[in-house]
This record gives sequence, C-alpha cells and structure tokens, in this order.
Amino acid sequence: MPSGAEPLRDPWFARCPVAREAGRPGEQVLTAVLSAEFPAGTVVDLPDDRRPTGWQVAVRSAPGGDRPQLVEVALPEAPLLWYVALPEPEATTLVAFSDERHPEGTVLDLEQAQAAGVAGEQQVAAVRWWSATGLVHQVYVQPASRRRGVAGKLVLAAFGVQAARGLPAVHGDGRRTELGEQWRAGLPGHVADRMAPWTEHVRPMTPA
Repeated sequence: MPSGAEPLRDPWFARCPVAREAGRPGEQVLTAVLSAEFPAGTVVDLPDDRRPTGWQVAVRSAPGGDRPQLVEVALPEAPLLWYVALPEPEATTLVAFSDERHPEGTVLDLEQAQAAGVAGEQQVAAVRWWSATGLVHQVYVQPASRRRGVAGKLVLAAFGVQAARGLPAVHGDGRRTELGEQWRAGLPGHVADRMAPWTEHVRPMTPA
C-alpha cells in the first residue's frame, strides 16, 4: 500500500466454480480478499479456486450460497473449527466445534449433525445474526476456549457465509459485554470497524 494511503477496510470477492470431481455440479467458492487489486465489493470471476494475496475467508456452497459446505478462514494460528449451520426464519446461527470428527472448515446442516450424533454441549462457540441485515445478535465462546482466536475465526466464518448468500455484511452494534469490548479492542482495524462504538453494557451469557 502506498505511503499515506487509507487502510483497507472492505474486501472484494473472487468467485470460481468447484471442479466436478471435487464437489456437486453448481457448487462455487466465494473468497473475500482484502487488497487493492480490485475495488471493494467487486465480484471477480476466476477460473480456479486459487487464494489471492490478502484473502480472508473462502466459502464453498451450493448454488445460490444458501447451503455452505466448507468455510476456510485465513487464521492458521487459531484452533481447528468445524461448524453446524442452523438457519431460522429470520436469523442464522453458526455453531463451532473443535475436534477431529470432521475436517477443518466443514459445515453440517441440522439433519447431517443429527445423523452424526453431534450434541450441543460439545460446542466451543456460536454466533447468531439477523440474516436480512447482517446484524450480530449473540457471540459466545466457552470459557476454556477464550483468548485463542476462536471468536475472531468464527465471526469471519459468519461474514463469509453471509457474503456467499449475497446478503448484507455481518456487523455489530454498540451493545456488548465487557469481555466483548476487550475482544473488539484487540481485533484488526478492518474487523473492529464493523462493530459500532460501545454504547450499552450487556450481561455475559456464561452461566454464573
């Protein structure tokens, strides 16, 4: 970035088809890229699923983006996560698990999770947001998994899922717990800027 240039805040998106032998016909990968190669918000069709310099999150999904299959996040230092996506009429919840039952980034739907015997008490984190607006409703990380990069990885995964659906970007308002504000303060600027300044203290979700 040239000296004196404004910091990059919003990504452009690389879109490519999934090879037939690697997925179902019609599947595609949408990758959010934070670089000056293309204007922010631009969707660029590429012939393959290479990861451009500055990529943040890549989502492989069924046609239309409604059924995410795989979410890759460019945070190699964070723990392995795989997910269960729980769509509701007005919201989406992405529940994260951190064991080796499924490969990194795998996304199961509710039916697949039930068939695999996935239990809610095994989760390490979850994020819920309003699908129509992208506004985050809740973020939770179990105490044993905090300060390891889980929340940041999970929120980036949610950002990718929302983008793959062609819906407004995931963002936060000013309502947070004290721990949530500490977490926000440690985020990179382009991520922290998606959350409004802290205006309302809310109680933590962790049981007393």
